[in-house]
This record gives sequence, structure tokens and C-alpha cells, in this order.
Amino acid sequence: MVQLGMVINSQEYFDYHHAETDVFESVNKRELELGSAAMATIIYLMDKTL
Repeated sequence: MVQLGMVINSQEYFDYHHAETDVFESVNKRELELGSAAMATIIYLMDKTL
């Protein structure tokens, strides 16, 4: 059985949460890039190992 997940540091991902400013433009670009790269890596490795 394989278990995996991704934990996002919510203090850095959005500068504001559940407010009028909670829009895509408020997303920390670097954190989004790092999260996307991590998920792409996980998917790639799962494809190669399963």
C-alpha cells in the first residue's frame, strides 16, 4: 500500500485567506511553483514505479 501527500505551509501560500483579497493574484508565485514541481515529481515517480 502506497501513501503519499503534500503538506502546504499555509502561512506562505496565501498572504490572506477567506477575505476579499483571497484571489489567485494573492498566491505566492514561488510557493505555487514549488508545489507544482513537487506534485509533478510525485506523479512522474508513481508512473515509473507502479
